[in-house]
Amino acid sequence: MIKLTRLNQQIVAINPENILWADASPDTTLCMTGGEKVLVRESLDELLDRVIAYQRLIRRDPDAPRAGCEAASDSPPKHKPFSDRPDEP
Repeated sequence: MIKLTRLNQQIVAINPENILWADASPDTTLCMTGGEKVLVRESLDELLDRVIAYQRLIRRDPDAPRAGCEAASDSPPKHKPFSDRPDEP
């Protein structure tokens, strides 16, 4: 979800996956998959920046090292390999 501001200053959270198109004439208008149109204060460029940031966040590789985190090779394994488990009686 991304937070946007309606023309009446009300904050609204919108799922970018449901935006069909956006137009700036002069207010930014979003056309949603259900046919609803939402007018927001953010510029078209601001909207695109937020949608791109959202897409990057949800599509990032969970195993990729992140800034300020230990490298993946330095961290302990998430689980023990099957061959290291003790035999069950």
